[in-house]
This record gives sequence, C-alpha cells and structure tokens, in this order.
Amino acid sequence: MRNILKAVFWIYLILILFLSFVPISVETPTSDKINHFVEFFIFSILLKEAYKTSYWGNFFYSAFLGVFIEAVQYFLPYRSAEYGDVTADLLGVVSGLFMYFVIKLTYMELKNKE
Repeated sequence: MRNILKAVFWIYLILILFLSFVPISVETPTSDKINHFVEFFIFSILLKEAYKTSYWGNFFYSAFLGVFIEAVQYFLPYRSAEYGDVTADLLGVVSGLFMYFVIKLTYMELKNKE
C-alpha cells in the first residue's frame, strides 16, 4: 500500500509542477488562491501518509515547494509570482496537516475504545 501512496504522491507532484510552469490561457472557474490552498492541502496529506514525515518536516518541505514554484514563476515571462499564492499554499499545508492530525487522533481514540 505504501508503494501505491508513494506513486500517487510523485504523480501528484509532477502534475503540480507541470501545471505551475506551463503557459495558461484559460481562467479557472474558481479563485487562484483557492486552487493553491486545495493543491497544497492535498499535497501535505499525501506527503505525510506516503513518507510518514514529521509535521515540521512536512511543513518545511511543502513550504519550500511553494516558494520554489513562485520563484521559478517570477522568471517565466508568461507567469507571475505572488506572495498571496505562497500564503495560500502555507494555509493549505497547515490546514491539511491539522485535518490529518484530527483524523488520526479520532481514529486512534475509536480504536482504543474497541
């Protein structure tokens, strides 16, 4: 199961990078910041589950990815870098890790009651 999660994680990461660096000509029906939030919400949960990273490690890996993407976009003439995108990324990571923590804690409590 862990190998499947790792494969899903890497496919998701490649998809994030691809969509972050290609030219876009179509506006999405949702806000760009919501897209960033959801993207990193999912990313942090996949990273945590696939590689069992610590919460702080996960936060810093995810933060590095968000800053890296925006730094590269700064130098691409057809993309733009925004501090708001990094903020949305970080909020997605924190929310994803919090949700992961709450679900794991709830699962452990239910398992201990049995």
